[in-house]
Amino acid sequence: MRERSERTVGAVTRRPVPWWVRFLAGFVVLYGTLAGLAEIDATGRYGLAILAGVLLVALLVESVLYGCAPADALRLLGFGRPTGRSLVVAAAVCVPVLCLPWLLAGVGPVVRPGWPWLLVGAFAFHGLAEELVWRGYAYRRLREGRSFGRAVVLSMPLVAAAHVPVLLGSGLAVGSAALIVAAVTSVPFAYLWEMGRGTIWAPAMLHTAIDAFKLVVIPVGATLTFSLALAAVSVVVPLLVLAVPRTSDRRERRATAARPAVRGHTRRSAAD
Repeated sequence: MRERSERTVGAVTRRPVPWWVRFLAGFVVLYGTLAGLAEIDATGRYGLAILAGVLLVALLVESVLYGCAPADALRLLGFGRPTGRSLVVAAAVCVPVLCLPWLLAGVGPVVRPGWPWLLVGAFAFHGLAEELVWRGYAYRRLREGRSFGRAVVLSMPLVAAAHVPVLLGSGLAVGSAALIVAAVTSVPFAYLWEMGRGTIWAPAMLHTAIDAFKLVVIPVGATLTFSLALAAVSVVVPLLVLAVPRTSDRRERRATAARPAVRGHTRRSAAD
């Protein structure tokens, strides 16, 4: 009896890591990678390299913190097959997002030299890499065991906080507009994510459209007017996607029941 009690006293009970510690650790690493690589160039010229770096780190985070195999992690992060509905809805909303700011500002764009490559880079950087962090990791992890609305609300502070440097570097008007756009668009981006069966393609399209102004030269003297027009359009127009039903409840339950379980992508256990 004495020997048994000594072993019990000397034993160390390892407590499981709380879910929010793992979540925040992964988010800090991922966002830090995205922000650090973005310092190379924010125009999209090196967008493919930025995407490759963020994706590699994301796969490591999913493997180390959640035990996901690379193939499973790639799908969970949003690189699966989207629905046609999500792509069509995103494309339809992209048109007014691209055109209305110029009409409201009363100016015409001048396309930068080499814009096709810049467009590819912008889609890789602002579309895929950023949506990988915000929807593929942050929103998806917060969605586990929560409603759509609660997951979006919890992700908003993270998205908004990441845009504080814009407020500090671009002034109160432009910076505040960026913060508002980032917070509000969390709703339609997450909605497109779910409409696309947990994929980043549709939100990446719309995200790229909002940042497509980097492919053109804004006329001198029209920067503030255009920025405010773009912010207004980016806040209001993307919300139109909410008018399109994602899917029926019965169909969603059937799809969820048929989806195979993936190690590392389960709801939080009681121990967490």
